Amino acid sequence: MALLDALEAGEWLQDDMLPSEFELADRFGVSQGTVRKALDDLVIEQVLSRRQGKGTFVARYPDEWQRVGFVLQGDFAVRDFEPVQLELLSCARANASESVAAALQLRRGASIVQVRRLLRIRDQAVALEDVVLSLELFEGLDARKIKQCGGALYELYHRVFGVRVVTTRERSRAVLADRDDARLLDVEHAAPLLEVVRVAYASADKPVEWRKVICRNDVYSYTNRL
Repeated sequence: MALLDALEAGEWLQDDMLPSEFELADRFGVSQGTVRKALDDLVIEQVLSRRQGKGTFVARYPDEWQRVGFVLQGDFAVRDFEPVQLELLSCARANASESVAAALQLRRGASIVQVRRLLRIRDQAVALEDVVLSLELFEGLDARKIKQCGGALYELYHRVFGVRVVTTRERSRAVLADRDDARLLDVEHAAPLLEVVRVAYASADKPVEWRKVICRNDVYSYTNRL
């Protein structure tokens, strides 16, 4: 789809208003009906949004920490998440494991970029995050680019690599801390932790990011606000 290609190339960015249906039809050499259907499909996929009386806009990037975060244990009345500091530990190339390759629809052992970050609240480590991306889609991603974007990965994906995340899916389970996790999170070996695995998708349900977050449970709770 030519319109989607233009969006993924960054021709229009977050909150930009698209040209009229007539202008888009003229540009792409198709009927207004074809343009309208394409716009409708992209609104459904949350790539675009409509504003009554104004027009069609590029939807806001889904902030990876907008609907999930940490609150004090047992505090269900709190409205705001605790502010999280993201410490970049590494950004390196590796090879995909079988499970990650399957989630990202890659061949086993495919070249990937792995980003590891430590999450802190008030200088206390609360979670360890591993982000895995296909090297084919994110060639050139490095620690400098991540720091330049302030750690906002989804915005970085679109602005620099033309990959726009439109939805995510999560699953969680209880795990025990291995020695590396225990050291970084400052807990005992085999301490109970929460593991959250999230896959992020671009349009057409294409998986583009696999993310695992290992969370402490003793002071703060990981919370997902649907």
